[in-house]
Amino acid sequence: MLAGRRNKARRGELFNHAPIGFVRLPGAGMVLDPDEQAQDVVRLIFEKFDELGTVSGVLRYLVGNRVLMPVRPHFGPDRGELQWRRPNRLTLTFLLHHPIYAGAYSHGRRPTDPRRQIPGRPATGRRLVPMEQWEVLIRDRLPAYITWERYEANLQRLACNRAHAAAMGAPRDGDSLLAGLIVCGRCGRRMLVSYPGGLSRVYASG
Repeated sequence: MLAGRRNKARRGELFNHAPIGFVRLPGAGMVLDPDEQAQDVVRLIFEKFDELGTVSGVLRYLVGNRVLMPVRPHFGPDRGELQWRRPNRLTLTFLLHHPIYAGAYSHGRRPTDPRRQIPGRPATGRRLVPMEQWEVLIRDRLPAYITWERYEANLQRLACNRAHAAAMGAPRDGDSLLAGLIVCGRCGRRMLVSYPGGLSRVYASG
């Protein structure tokens, strides 16, 4: 059975749950969501990432303009029904990283690491691996929202953003000795300090 699944994946025919902006059709595989508003929101996310350059910027834009994400639940009584939910950083990051939006079929992007797997929980222990380690990658296999070149440019920008966020920066004058060292537990951004009018204020960067 495992060999059969691998052969199906190598042909680009093994599909799991459809990500945002796509639906699975029997006999047709993965297609763009038939709801045009859902498609428009996905395209808007990529346009705003081109313009703003960070996941944080896109998230602020969507929340500030009350743009909701088109979600079709994979389980439960509303399975497959289009719902509109508040955007979040994890969903946006997943969307920008996924090659399906560039029309590519992929398999093995998150293989299971036995050392990280929790006994009795087969879905645990997965980790992202570099593109060259993916088991299957077939470009131009699926309908796309963006070009492959744009997808690769987005990956490079996301990688640069992570590198900048990891940089501790140089110590500055002021009362805050931990400026740039503390990370927000809710959004993951590095905490910075400003001193407007002589008063210290702490805020999340990005």
